[in-house]
Amino acid sequence: MTVIAFSDVHVPRYLALLERSIRDYSGKKIDLVLMAGDLVERSNVPNLKLLLETLYKYIEVRKIVSVFGNEEYRELENEFRARYPEITWLNDEYTVTEAEGKCLSIVGSRGSLVKPTSWQRKNIPNIEEEYKRKPYIIRELINEARKECENVIYLSHYAPTWRTLIGERRQIWPYLGDPRIEKVLLEEGVKIAIHGHVHRGRVSFAKIGDLTIFNVALPARGKVTQINLDT
Repeated sequence: MTVIAFSDVHVPRYLALLERSIRDYSGKKIDLVLMAGDLVERSNVPNLKLLLETLYKYIEVRKIVSVFGNEEYRELENEFRARYPEITWLNDEYTVTEAEGKCLSIVGSRGSLVKPTSWQRKNIPNIEEEYKRKPYIIRELINEARKECENVIYLSHYAPTWRTLIGERRQIWPYLGDPRIEKVLLEEGVKIAIHGHVHRGRVSFAKIGDLTIFNVALPARGKVTQINLDT
């Protein structure tokens, strides 16, 4: 199963970088594109069309799955879903896909933060309680998804670990991710997790036992990330 992943294109800011990177896959058939949020700047719904046109210009994609980032505003989620139905949007949800006779469950979420940002505390009701409950929600989703397909990937915008945050200032780590999710992933036997949001992360992936966590933020990696799955 050929999988490429990326996030934080912030169209139009990093669209040219995405195009230079995706050009390397020109003419190839890609089973799965995973997008980890912050695809457009300031929730500009029409601009997502530019990203999709860039993908379709160079590759043939069988399925695209995405989560929302903080730049895809909550009040516009339904507009993103309606305008781009070719994308499977996941917001504390899962989907199952197949390729070459093999299946894959994808559990998708914005993820969680240890501390809500000041903007979130002011503008998103009950955000502290939402983040408090998020590990339990993710665990339940993994267990439900596994009933349909044993192979599970976790896809989120916020980092589920501290390990891929090296390069960012330590004092802002609580606003970039939540290591409680790492504990859930390890306990549930998830082998691959993918996140974005970490623009300055120097660590492209971290391996903890059987779990590998990838930071696929385009500004950090400088290119899309190809992930080889042994499903």
